[in-house]
Amino acid sequence: ALSLRSTTFDVAVTPRFTDVPSAHQFAGEVLGLDVLGITTGCTTSTFCPTGQVTRGEMSAFLVRALGLAPIGGSDSFVDDDGSFFEADIEALLAAGVTTGCTATTFCPDRVVTRGEMATFLVRGFGLAEGTGDSFMDDDGSFFEADIEALVAAGVTSGCSATSFCPGAPVTREQMAAFLVRSLAVD
Repeated sequence: ALSLRSTTFDVAVTPRFTDVPSAHQFAGEVLGLDVLGITTGCTTSTFCPTGQVTRGEMSAFLVRALGLAPIGGSDSFVDDDGSFFEADIEALLAAGVTTGCTATTFCPDRVVTRGEMATFLVRGFGLAEGTGDSFMDDDGSFFEADIEALVAAGVTSGCSATSFCPGAPVTREQMAAFLVRSLAVD
């Protein structure tokens, strides 16, 4: 009636992936990975949020997130020959993000654990090692200091209030949250 602009409006968001609706717990992080070019999904229209991430796939996500150039022509690990992810794995090795699962193997088809993910992120993003004891289930773990670094940086609050679940597989939705939050720390 007064020709004033309304301060009330509706925003419609069309989800990028059909299996990650806008109300999904990690919708923002998944969309962030897509917008940043770190992922295009598991298909052109789906993200597969509950799918488990292999160490090979994680190498590709990390190389893109860190802006590293894949390195072809090297052959540091005997078990990634012919792997789609071999150049990404070599880039992570050259950047000091990984040393493999042994001195001669990377285990590209093995599912990456939450503990391993913590170490990848701390090394890749140069996060300071953490101190403290935020979780009961990582006491004495090889990954404990790296898990504490993620807590200190605000990258994780664990899989529950008292647990990190370091031996559990990383899902694609968790990976999205870990990566986007780590990028925000930088």
